[in-house]
Amino acid sequence: MIESGARVVTSDGEDSASVSRVVGDADADVFTGIAVKSGLLGGERLIPSERVTGIWPERIEVAMTKADLEGLPPYEDAPVVRLEPERPGFFSRLFGR
Repeated sequence: MIESGARVVTSDGEDSASVSRVVGDADADVFTGIAVKSGLLGGERLIPSERVTGIWPERIEVAMTKADLEGLPPYEDAPVVRLEPERPGFFSRLFGR
């Protein structure tokens, strides 16, 4: 189990970030990676699961350097899209088409 706030230790021994959340699908038991934050104002970055080498409740070890981690692009959740069934337009409903 990975706890929010767990520190992230990079392969160069640096305490580089902290876990903000685990990314994946708990219902399907799929672990995609961990979203991490570095610094007070740093945004989230995603460390892919294949780069995680060790997991303890209060510490995560990753196979990347601090510079690699800082070079990751900002992570944003994919927006949830709700698809509505296609409804007939106003005139089709009015004239029964």
